[in-house]
Amino acid sequence: MKSKFKQWKQLVLIGMLLWVLIILALFTYFMDLHMDELHASVSLSYFETRRLNPIQGNNRVIMGSVQDPPVSDANSRNDIIFYNQDLNKQTADSLNTDSWSSFDNTVKSMWERGGQMKRTSNEDDTLAAGQQQSESLINKHMEKLLPGEEGTDENQIQLKWRKNSRRGNSMRWKDKELGIGDDLEEYYFMQSRSVISKLWKGNVSSKMLNPRLQKAMKNYMNANKHHVYFRGKMSSKKLSREKLLCEMKNKLKVRTLDGMETPFSTLGWEKHVPKVSIDKLYPSGFRSCAVVTSAGAMLNSSLGKEIDSHEAVLRFNAAPLEGYQKDVGNKTTIRIINSQILVNPNFHFNTSALYKDITLVAWDPAPYSVNLHKWYKNPDYNLFTPYVEYRRKHPVQSFYILHPKFIWQLWDLIQGNTLEPIQPNPPSSGFIGILMMMSLCDEVHVYEYIPSLRQTDLCHYHERYYDAACTLGAYHPLLYEKLLVQRINKGTDIDVQKKGKVILPGFSAIKCDK
Repeated sequence: MKSKFKQWKQLVLIGMLLWVLIILALFTYFMDLHMDELHASVSLSYFETRRLNPIQGNNRVIMGSVQDPPVSDANSRNDIIFYNQDLNKQTADSLNTDSWSSFDNTVKSMWERGGQMKRTSNEDDTLAAGQQQSESLINKHMEKLLPGEEGTDENQIQLKWRKNSRRGNSMRWKDKELGIGDDLEEYYFMQSRSVISKLWKGNVSSKMLNPRLQKAMKNYMNANKHHVYFRGKMSSKKLSREKLLCEMKNKLKVRTLDGMETPFSTLGWEKHVPKVSIDKLYPSGFRSCAVVTSAGAMLNSSLGKEIDSHEAVLRFNAAPLEGYQKDVGNKTTIRIINSQILVNPNFHFNTSALYKDITLVAWDPAPYSVNLHKWYKNPDYNLFTPYVEYRRKHPVQSFYILHPKFIWQLWDLIQGNTLEPIQPNPPSSGFIGILMMMSLCDEVHVYEYIPSLRQTDLCHYHERYYDAACTLGAYHPLLYEKLLVQRINKGTDIDVQKKGKVILPGFSAIKCDK
């Protein structure tokens, strides 16, 4: 009797243990499911707001992507003002390069299938490029090519692009959850490449951009943060290369703060700025100069030796050298820095070797009216205090702040030579650097400003941040800047397509009629 009771007791205990295990398994399952949903929510939030995290910062992109545009209604809109002019439409000629000739037809066919593309009902409003929380969703998210991958053959590159665009990376499910189907993604991917092929031929328009970039540009037009009022005359036809270069030479003069104007004169800035102006800093000038952009396409370019062979090299912002010397070189003569570099502690401006023993040139957007009092009281990033502190610690180092008048003269140049209205925002650091070096050098070689066959949506070679606006523009008038640079390029098509290199004459080498 006792034996049977003992066996029955053991069976009860085993049964209870099994029930406990089943309950624990069910509990674990539902907790994991809940955590997965929570993780997805958090990841999506990060994905949609990742513009706030990389080098671009909160308000302005350092090398040509998008600032967060306020969406203004029709009553409060402060539109960019132009004198009434008839604008000629630009027409795009097809590219003759055999391997790229099918892009336009492919893009058109995908556009015709637009009704079949998976889209959310509010996509135009919530996923437009340039919107703060979703702008990073507008483009292809390519994996960065691994170091050591070789081959610049365009067919190989196209295969890499296709492979990466189809790769099941961590972002693919996010695209699908947000209603971005494969057809729409492929359409945007091919459309960007089509725009690049047109840019090579110097014949491109904002109407060729994907709808999200167009939406972002429209938002910036409406916002007109800097109260731009273009007083010039937009050209009804393109100037010849020679006339355009002479216009640049005659109208543009690099200018920096000299401490002589108010409010800087009353604050004693004359003792803080360098005694020698930047145009006289290098009396003999430079024979050959390199402008090295921070574009993602610099990766695996193997251009380092060529870049270092130039007499002077200009770089941008916090673009590093260590670990990338094979592609971007090791020499730096001048570094242009956005005002955010001085303010954001993540860039370690006071301690990083990137900013030592070279010429520094900082800039910050000011009102189009160039009201220095308003600018000093309300800069985009308050660069003035850290500038003075740095100059006190390093009085020997050449460190300048570009005068806002020079920045907006560049904008006027772009708008005056463009057949359609451009974004009422300052030019990119890239364009500023190119024109500055043209005033200092006999010849300027610019790398990956006009994209090569390596073109990618990776914004910067040193960051995993993807956005086609970094190449084609949304906040800055990048598309029009690049079109202007391509018009004055004296290099070959092969240089552009294989190296992303344009060759520009310096102002000293340009002969103009008086």
